[in-house]
Amino acid sequence: MYKVLIVDDEAMIREDLKDFVKWEAAGFTEARLAGSGQAALQAAAETDFDLVLADINMPRMNGLVMIRKLRESGYKGHIVVITAYGEFEYAQQAITLGVKDYILKPIDFREMNVIVRRIAEQLREETRTVRQQLFAGEAEKASAELLVAAAMQRRERAEEAIETLFAAWERQRQPLSAVLSALRQSIVQAEAQLNGHNPAYYASKQSVFLELLHRQAACATEQDARLLFRQLAAHMIDCYEEAGTEERGSFSQLKPLIKAHLGEEISLEWLAQRVHISANYLSVVFKKETGENFNEFVMRERMMSARELLGSQEHRIIDIGVKVGYANYRSFSRAFKNFFGLSPSEFRDQHGCR
Repeated sequence: MYKVLIVDDEAMIREDLKDFVKWEAAGFTEARLAGSGQAALQAAAETDFDLVLADINMPRMNGLVMIRKLRESGYKGHIVVITAYGEFEYAQQAITLGVKDYILKPIDFREMNVIVRRIAEQLREETRTVRQQLFAGEAEKASAELLVAAAMQRRERAEEAIETLFAAWERQRQPLSAVLSALRQSIVQAEAQLNGHNPAYYASKQSVFLELLHRQAACATEQDARLLFRQLAAHMIDCYEEAGTEERGSFSQLKPLIKAHLGEEISLEWLAQRVHISANYLSVVFKKETGENFNEFVMRERMMSARELLGSQEHRIIDIGVKVGYANYRSFSRAFKNFFGLSPSEFRDQHGCR
């Protein structure tokens, strides 16, 4: 699991450290030997060691110089120095280089084993912390994907999000409590999402969420948690489908509403207020119903309207820009050319509308 590099210019000490320290019992599966600071730097460049055990007093490149070069190269692992009584000042200097343990010569192997076991436990804790952080990040993404899938009423996509979450849980070897915490967070977020989308409808379904939270607290196995995630997804999708029946009627009014206000500053929030649903949910539904996001749809409607108006000589180009929502000719002309490949005046010339 872990790897150690033993650095000492005396071959007997190197071999004794390799043979008499209980490396395997502590979780170290590889022990490499280096007879000089330079050899140690070369070995560290080739292999990621979790622990470096180094003598301070070595010829040519002493232990302190080697440790400094190790740190400069990016090594962030544990370091233990071996020092004699007369070299205690060097050991103090080593502390400034991130060395937290040292052992005096002659080496007491019982003390050495205590240090190694302590470092191994620190390494295990560091690994657990990293895994927890990785799982938390993956769980957050999977939970967000689950809520999006529910809002879009995509059952297969919701199932994929659940499988992604459990795959991350197994890969990071987290305790069941971690996935249960993610489950609780998903339930709370689902409540907030539905409440933000349609408060009145959420109020009628609040008891179901309370029941889900109660059952989450009683989950005892992975299968319990997986089943509850699926039930949460199914409940959310059912809620959105039921609430959406009424909203789809409102959605049919969106396009005429947008077209009637093209000359104004239209935003997703402005539109959401008029159909009485949340802006976030409207964004999802808008994309689902039209195949475009809100801004793309508004841009296209403005350009289509501008093209129609440019087809006659009734309006000046600058006035047409204002009618479709542009405060000045420059911004209108740039948008029109980006969309059609021609400026408004070029379009009129090409279509004989001067």
